[in-house]
Amino acid sequence: MRFLSAFLFSLFILSTSASFVLAAELTDLYQAEVDANQSQSAWQQAAFAAVLLKLTGSDAIMANSQVQAELKQAGNYVKQYQMVQRDGRNLLVVSLDQQKITALLAQQQVPVWGSRRPDVLVWLTEKTLAEPKFVLENQHPLRTNLMQQAKKYGLSFIYPLYDVDDLALLNESSVWAGDWAALGTASIRYKAERVQNLLVEQLQDATGQLQYRLIRQQQQDGQLQQQEFTAADIPSLMAQFSAALASELSAQYAVNLHQQNTVTAEGQLQLTIAGVTSLTDLVQVQKIFASMLTVRQHQLVSFSQQQAVIALQLTATEADFYRALALEKKLQPEQAPAAIQPNNEALQRPATEPGADEAANNSASTLTAAEQAMEQALGAEEPTAATTESVAELQIQEQQTNSGTVANSGTTTAVISTFYRYIKP
Repeated sequence: MRFLSAFLFSLFILSTSASFVLAAELTDLYQAEVDANQSQSAWQQAAFAAVLLKLTGSDAIMANSQVQAELKQAGNYVKQYQMVQRDGRNLLVVSLDQQKITALLAQQQVPVWGSRRPDVLVWLTEKTLAEPKFVLENQHPLRTNLMQQAKKYGLSFIYPLYDVDDLALLNESSVWAGDWAALGTASIRYKAERVQNLLVEQLQDATGQLQYRLIRQQQQDGQLQQQEFTAADIPSLMAQFSAALASELSAQYAVNLHQQNTVTAEGQLQLTIAGVTSLTDLVQVQKIFASMLTVRQHQLVSFSQQQAVIALQLTATEADFYRALALEKKLQPEQAPAAIQPNNEALQRPATEPGADEAANNSASTLTAAEQAMEQALGAEEPTAATTESVAELQIQEQQTNSGTVANSGTTTAVISTFYRYIKP
């Protein structure tokens, strides 16, 4: 019966899980939804505080004296707003000026958490009576409250399918007992950067009042870590957990944008991207780098039918860049192939101006007639022709950082490489 129930729910959960995977790159990082039934200064300040929370991962930013001064002038940061209705409530969707907000944080030397967010796989189990049960329903209060917190902090929660594959490895009792051998194995298929085992139950406190207790388990550096939260209601319970998680993740992935780049002597890092077989692919790759906070400028060095060579100037350290790039699933590090003879007929394009790269980013992959003609010309080349640029042999070195691979943890390692492959979505 448990297998049948899980199968029926798995189809419904699949679409939700997939949407959360896509949410790992936030599109509303500089937007906030606030109550419209308040004064103009009040909703402007509420939007200002909400965006800063997503950008830093902690409300501690509001204690900064300069931020407090700017809060009183929050209207200067508002770019646009519009009225919407949700669940019978009047809300304002407020967009803030990205450049002004980022400049403020950089000036205060506050690390900024970019739009790429690590996927967090959540195994959620609740004990209501004697037996623990997986929380399968999307509308369950535990899940809906987690969803609200995800929106607040910009977290990317994904959930297991609890299908036959999962249930062949674990069950409610083993998860409740913290069987991380089973949890780690079952979590591999979801390719999440973090795995959380959340165990929720109701208990009576010393005064006889009911309290919710959440036991949070995760593995870091090969060690099982456990944390306990208690609250009188579910929203407060999920808020405590989400605040702790957001603080941890922002500490790991946020970058200091005021730092000077520390790459090559020319201040550039050059990457070779294989699998770029068309100008459409090239535009998508350029959009990836244009959206990264750790990249100040990207320039196309050369482009052939097989690959693109792109030079980057960074706004942060090389380690910060590679940590951020590790979250980009469309670019996967590879061992560089043996050096081959360059093809003189390979299409060479000069480095583009910064403005041209931004135009490519804003083009939404729309190609001009000239670009389409170039793409057709590339496609007309003989498939056996060697059109890949000559590259030096490179070595991939694994860097053990706070996000390093840990047995059964589900976390990924930031790999240092200058050779990547573009994976088409």
